[in-house]
Amino acid sequence: MRFLKTGILGIILLAIGATSCQKKDNTPATADQVQMTIMSPNPGQIFQQGDSVHINAKVTFVTELHGYELKITDTSTGFIVYDDAEHVHDDHFDISDTWFNSVAQATSLRLDLIAVVDHDGTVATKTIYLQTHP
Repeated sequence: MRFLKTGILGIILLAIGATSCQKKDNTPATADQVQMTIMSPNPGQIFQQGDSVHINAKVTFVTELHGYELKITDTSTGFIVYDDAEHVHDDHFDISDTWFNSVAQATSLRLDLIAVVDHDGTVATKTIYLQTHP
């Protein structure tokens, strides 16, 4: 009886282990096939110092991606005013984030949404430009 229970438990664990590590699709991930949409903010949108900037985006692909990064850069100085990265493994990301605008002068900002395609450094990038005023 004990041998039967051990055997059944072993088969169940083997079945779970064999199916849990499979990808949905073995399609090689290439940066140009990643679908990226930034729903907000809108390109060219103007923000005042002190505004909360809500960032909503979606990233999808047919196979597993390895994370994403949101980066906001002051285009005149190159200074990164916001940078948030998440290392998650999934075939889609629904991103909802908020940045508090502390930039004190009128300038153009670049918002980059960067999807990490693989662990070899392949990335896909979607960029929009924003404006900030004091």
